[in-house]
Amino acid sequence: MRYSKTVHDIESIFEANKDRLFSYIVRMTGDADEAHDILQESIMRYMEHYGAENNSRALLFTIARNALIDHTRRRRVHLVELDDDHEDPCTGQEHALLVKDSYRQVLSGLQALADDERDILAMVVSSDLSYQEIAGVTGMSVANVKVKVHRARLRLRNLLKGEEP
Repeated sequence: MRYSKTVHDIESIFEANKDRLFSYIVRMTGDADEAHDILQESIMRYMEHYGAENNSRALLFTIARNALIDHTRRRRVHLVELDDDHEDPCTGQEHALLVKDSYRQVLSGLQALADDERDILAMVVSSDLSYQEIAGVTGMSVANVKVKVHRARLRLRNLLKGEEP
């Protein structure tokens, strides 16, 4: 009975948080396959150490952030390579190419940011956590989080416009 309850708990926590957490992780890694692996690792770490009773999104993002740090220590991060043969059947080929190009530019811009800038910006965009919760995850003050988010957005905007090397 305990096994099925644990499996159900893992599934419910995974379902409640997978989209936002995956979005954050893929922005940090630039690779969907690596993001899936880190997502699964984060959920398992969460369940091993805290169980289903403690359903805290901020804690889960802290664990995912630490898993990302572990991952980058073990392996160099690569940009995701998009499959050029894949075409969205709902749109024209020209539109699909424009979307892929835009996606590549944004990922390239994110990868050009400093690690701390990419981390904080990805967390703000993906996590639905408040600045207070992000401050707790990162160990910064709320004011510092706001400043870093603002600066990261400006730098990313300049990179996408081609105004920074």
